[in-house]
Amino acid sequence: MSEIGYMTADSDTPTHGALGRRLGALVVGFEPVIYAVAFLLLVISAVLVVIGSADAVVAAVTRRVDAIDGGVLILDRVLLVLIVAELAYTLRTVLQYRQIAAEPFLLIGLIAAVRRILIVTAAFEQNPTGDELTRLLYELGALGLLVLTVAAAIFLLRFSSRYKPTAQPGQP
Repeated sequence: MSEIGYMTADSDTPTHGALGRRLGALVVGFEPVIYAVAFLLLVISAVLVVIGSADAVVAAVTRRVDAIDGGVLILDRVLLVLIVAELAYTLRTVLQYRQIAAEPFLLIGLIAAVRRILIVTAAFEQNPTGDELTRLLYELGALGLLVLTVAAAIFLLRFSSRYKPTAQPGQP
């Protein structure tokens, strides 16, 4: 009786293990294609966001929108461009070095949380009342905790990568 993954003694046909290896090799070969397509889509979206940001600047300068709303819109778009750029950098790193690092994703989360904080604080300019004010305050508190948590995670990640234990005498 043969086990999965080995050739049978009485036959030259591979068992399920060989098929699994072939499928695994296909997935490994297809993975860079998926990352490359995602990278190209991110580049296209970054170009579109930059064009939209330029339109927001023109609208703010020509006074088609309120100065505060224009400023928040521009800041929102700039942070969105930074998020897309950080995602593109992360994908480029994955394509070049075939490894995923945690720090770029933490930075993306930090930028996204700050972006949302700016949008929520801009909503305070419209003088919310009652339930809407309560919801905005809860959201702002949760986002503040998220920013602190992600910043602490980035700090710990950087601190732990710098820490290299010294070799003990008698150990290699």
